[in-house]
Amino acid sequence: MNSGQYYNQPVADWARQNIRGRVEVRRLFGSRLGMIFTYVLLFSIPGAFLLLGLVMLALGAKAGDGVGALFFFGFLLLFPCGLIALLGAYVRRGLAKSLDAEGVSAALGKRFPWGKLYYVDHVTKHLRAGRVSRQVKDNQLELVFEGGKVIIPPLIHERAAVWELVNSMPAEVRDDGVPRASRANRAEEELIAFLNSLDKPRAQGE
Repeated sequence: MNSGQYYNQPVADWARQNIRGRVEVRRLFGSRLGMIFTYVLLFSIPGAFLLLGLVMLALGAKAGDGVGALFFFGFLLLFPCGLIALLGAYVRRGLAKSLDAEGVSAALGKRFPWGKLYYVDHVTKHLRAGRVSRQVKDNQLELVFEGGKVIIPPLIHERAAVWELVNSMPAEVRDDGVPRASRANRAEEELIAFLNSLDKPRAQGE
């Protein structure tokens, strides 16, 4: 596709006519207070080491009394905690925050206009417990734009309404990256092949 000329006019027109106001994509466990509480728990262990070291210094303790070890372990634990926090921020940046008549806003503020939407992908989640595996169809939606991808996760408030809104737009739809029309054609071909395989033994018997 020529990125300079590509523009999805049908989706852009549909959005202006059908999306009124701002549609929030609110995660079930993604409130601001919940995130603050998570970060407090994450950094509480290294913080406890550092705080204890500061208290011992204030009370006149020396480095040989274990203060240096407390600071060492405190700063050492900051690295994995910081990496976990950065990983969480990296994952969140691709999540949708809201939808409006002009486009989609990602969690960290990046905007994706509807005119640059390529397709909507319905992604399956694969679960495995021991030898048992199962699939959760249509687990999450991925809106693939010219400038990147925005994910609508499964655990959100008013999930059915958001799914219905996205599914009603006149955009190309894919299932796990496969165009839905192609998948339907492939399923039809597999059915015909199966029926033909049933006819072969009957023809041989005659």
